[in-house]
Amino acid sequence: MHPRGLTQRAGQRGFTLLEVLVVILLIGLLAGLVGVTQVDGGGQQARRETERLRSLVGLLRQDAMLSQRDYGLRIDQQGYSVQVLDLDGEWRLAPGYRPQTLPDSLRLDLQIGENGATLGRARQNRAPQLLVLSNDEVTPFTLRLEYRQKPLYALSSDGLEEVRVEAL
Repeated sequence: MHPRGLTQRAGQRGFTLLEVLVVILLIGLLAGLVGVTQVDGGGQQARRETERLRSLVGLLRQDAMLSQRDYGLRIDQQGYSVQVLDLDGEWRLAPGYRPQTLPDSLRLDLQIGENGATLGRARQNRAPQLLVLSNDEVTPFTLRLEYRQKPLYALSSDGLEEVRVEAL
């Protein structure tokens, strides 16, 4: 005859508190390592924003040709907005396009044409600096995307060809 405590103890199966704590510690360490490896220093974020801008200009070119309307991009260091030229000749925010604000670590630096007019010269006027016309022409430009004041990518167009992306 076995004492009651021995049969219950032999039949119990489970984890001790120490085993549970060790597993929690290991999970915490692994999660920390995964978090460290996913920090990219803004490179992926800058790449996504660059692709978003390239796609936006392409979409505006198509939309301008199909709708026979002229669009413009108003760009400043912190973001950009899409504008449309209305029937009165005034630039208005384009319906269907929200103004975009970049994260604090990203900045835009726009140069227009070959003479290199920059953002600073166009600040007084709220009209868009980059025009996307219904005849499929775009203002020639170079737009640099900077992460913490270090240029990472440049988008450029001669006004006729598709926008090119270059890693800097």
